[in-house]
Amino acid sequence: MTLTAPPVPGTTDDAETGKATWLWLVMWCLLVLGVQPWSSRAAAPQGSTGSTNSLMKGVLLGAIFLICLAATKPGFRTRASPSTTLYVAYAMFATATAFLLADPGGPLLRLARFMIGLILLFMLWRPLIRVPERLVRAHLFAHLLLALTVVLSVIWRPSVAWRPLSSFGTGYRLQGVLIPMLPPRVGEVGAILLGLAIIAFFARKISFIPAGVMIGIGVVLVAASRTRTAAAAVAVGLVLALFLTRKTWFARIASISVPALLGLAFLVIPSLQTWLLRGQGTKQISSLSGRTTSWQYVLDEDVSLQTAIIGHGLGNKRVLLRRGEGDIDVMAIDNSWLSLYWETGLLAVTIVGIAFILAWISVLRAPTPYIKASGALLLGYVTVASLNESGLSDLSSMTLHLLVAAAVCDADRLRAKAHPPPPKPVKQRYI
Repeated sequence: MTLTAPPVPGTTDDAETGKATWLWLVMWCLLVLGVQPWSSRAAAPQGSTGSTNSLMKGVLLGAIFLICLAATKPGFRTRASPSTTLYVAYAMFATATAFLLADPGGPLLRLARFMIGLILLFMLWRPLIRVPERLVRAHLFAHLLLALTVVLSVIWRPSVAWRPLSSFGTGYRLQGVLIPMLPPRVGEVGAILLGLAIIAFFARKISFIPAGVMIGIGVVLVAASRTRTAAAAVAVGLVLALFLTRKTWFARIASISVPALLGLAFLVIPSLQTWLLRGQGTKQISSLSGRTTSWQYVLDEDVSLQTAIIGHGLGNKRVLLRRGEGDIDVMAIDNSWLSLYWETGLLAVTIVGIAFILAWISVLRAPTPYIKASGALLLGYVTVASLNESGLSDLSSMTLHLLVAAAVCDADRLRAKAHPPPPKPVKQRYI
C-alpha cells in the first residue's frame, strides 16, 4: 500500500517531448505579467504622475509562489546561473542597507517581492530551465499573450488605447488598457515578441504561419507605440544574435549590413523620419526627451559617502529638480545604471554590473545556436534599453530578460557538458 498522493497535474517530467507542461507554462506567463509595470497613468491624461499597482502585483507574485511550492516535489534539485546568484547577493545587500534608511518600509516590500521572484527561478529549474528550449518557448508565449491584450485594448476602448503625445511631440501612441501599460512597455512587449519569433522561425522551431502572425503583431506594436528605444534595442539584439551564430565571416558581415540598410532607410524615407522624430524639435531630440537633464542632476548631486554606497532607497527612480524661483519638476531618471546608483549605491552597481558581464559570458559559451541567439537577443535588448530606461534595480521585465538569457545559456552549456556529442569516426588510411 502506498501512502503518497498522486502527482499534481501538469508537474510530471516531460523530457521526452521537450515541452513544458501546462501548469509551469501558465505560471511563467503569470510571472511575466507580474513583473510588468502596470501603470495607472495608462488611463490618465498625458502628464499625470500616476503610479504602479504594487499591491496587486505582490498578490499575484505571492499566488504564483504558493502554487509552485505546492507543485514542487520535496527535496527537489535546483541550480542557479552565476548571474542569478549575484542578484541574490544584491538583494541581500540592499535588504541590509535598507534598515539604515529613514523609512525602510517601501524598499523592504520591493525587496521581498524581488526575493520571491528569484526563489521562483530556483523552483523552476527542473520543469522549465533545465531544458532551455522550454523556457525560451514559455517566454515567447507569455509575450504573445501580453501583445494580444494590447490588441484587445484597441478593440475594447480605442479612445483610451491611443494616447496623445502632447508635450512630448505630436500624434498618438498605442498603450495597453486591458492590462494598463504605457507605450514604452507596449513597445518592449512587441520588440521581444518580434525578436524571439524571428529567431524561432529561422531555427525551425515554429512554422511559417504562426511566426508570421507573431512577427506581424510585434512590428505593429513597436510601430504604433512609437517607441524608439524598443526598436533600436531589438535591432541591436537581432544583429548580435545573427553575428554570434554565423560560422563564416561573410555571413557575419552580411548580418551587419541589414541593419545598416535599415538605418539608411530612416534617413531617406520621409515617413520613417516622421515616425522617428515624433514631431519633436532639435532640443528635445538632443536631450533624449529631457532624459539628459535628470542624468546630469544625478551625476552632479553632492551626496555623503553613506548615500553614495547605499543609495537613497529602492523605488526612488525620480529626482526633484528646481529650475528657478518656485519652478519645481519631478523627472524620471530613465537610465538603469544611474537609477541603480541613485537607489542602492555604488556597491550595488558593481554587483549588478558583474552579473551583467557574467550573463554575456554565459551567452558566448552556449553551444546550441538557437539558445545562443535567443540569449543574445534578450541581453542585446537589455544592453541598449538599460541606457534609456530604468529596471535593473528590482524585479522588472528588464531584469527578467537578463536572468532568462543567463539561465538558458548556462543550462545549455551544462546539458552539452553532461551529454557530449559522439566523437567523429576517424578515417583509416590503408597503405
